[in-house]
Amino acid sequence: MKKKEKKKKLTAEQITAQEFTNVLNIQNNYLYTRDGYVIGYIKILPVSVGLLSQREKETLVKQLTAELSVEKEPFHFLAISRPVDMQPLLESYAHLRNETSDPYRRELLRKEMENLSDFTFGDEIVERQFFFYLSMKAAEDVERDLKKRISEFAEHFEAVGIKTEIIKDQDIVRLCNLVNNPAVVSIEDEMTDASIPILKGVI
Repeated sequence: MKKKEKKKKLTAEQITAQEFTNVLNIQNNYLYTRDGYVIGYIKILPVSVGLLSQREKETLVKQLTAELSVEKEPFHFLAISRPVDMQPLLESYAHLRNETSDPYRRELLRKEMENLSDFTFGDEIVERQFFFYLSMKAAEDVERDLKKRISEFAEHFEAVGIKTEIIKDQDIVRLCNLVNNPAVVSIEDEMTDASIPILKGVI
């Protein structure tokens, strides 16, 4: 009896990452799950709502609500927090500083690099990324049908001036890593009290 229990335990410990995360394969810009679904992802590109007036914000909410209200099939929303990589910007500033002979410009760049370094090694800079994903049961021509549905779904956002991007294989891998890998998860100090979200100006 003990040998049988030990064997079961060892089997559970040897489950692969793909089995644990329900990922069978990622190819042709789709994620294939082990339970027989094909998933495509749409990334919502950043929108500077701070530049909009209150009336413009309310108009945008109403327009987007009207666009999405025609959707009859289920869709999923995903919000991910990830640390911002400041290293490329620091390297760019360092290059500019080495290229210029103007002492004032060199000093300004040096101070800016110091400020960025303080951010990098102090409080973590976090950016929010937003995705929608749509799925279909695996079947013949599923990629063609899902591609059409994803394109039509993205058009809802494009129609109101919100840019989108249908993410590819490598980006899907990165997204899975952000969701499932604790090493890259960013911990945010936020209130988690239960609440009901309401879109202002819609009701």
